[in-house]
Amino acid sequence: MKKLIVGLDRILSYLGIGLTALLAGGVIISVFLRYVFSIAFVWSEELLTMVFVATTFFGAALGLREQEHIAITNFVSAMPSKARKVSIVAGQLFIILVSVVMMYYSMRMIQKVGKVPSPATGIQRGYYYAIMPISFVCTALYALVNILSEFISIPEPQKGYKEDFELGLLATEGDR
Repeated sequence: MKKLIVGLDRILSYLGIGLTALLAGGVIISVFLRYVFSIAFVWSEELLTMVFVATTFFGAALGLREQEHIAITNFVSAMPSKARKVSIVAGQLFIILVSVVMMYYSMRMIQKVGKVPSPATGIQRGYYYAIMPISFVCTALYALVNILSEFISIPEPQKGYKEDFELGLLATEGDR
């Protein structure tokens, strides 16, 4: 189980890095070609849009794993230990429910329009849309991991950066 979690963490991290690099490089090249040489490739905009969408969906799953999503924790933090655990588990169960619903409807959408080719690249839309159910499987898995981490030891995600306290940065007077 732990190897699966760490492996998925690595895969999504590297995928995110690769997609972000592809997106940045593609945009820079597209803008350069358009404004310097007056060359515009219709397919590049469509492809870069799909790369952006993939970055967002897979990044959301990884953000859940790394607890980097937006959360208002004041109320939950003030709860007693058992109530806090119940609240966290309920929230993660809700995330799993939403993920399952999204998997179901995204699969239905792929079945209906997945064979239709995209206008610029000619690639079947099903390949683009497959990003959704795959990312929601990852999201549901990470929500399950978050539930399990309330009861058993799960390895912490390896973040690619250091937190402020690890860098020795202290809050200044204006930050409080």
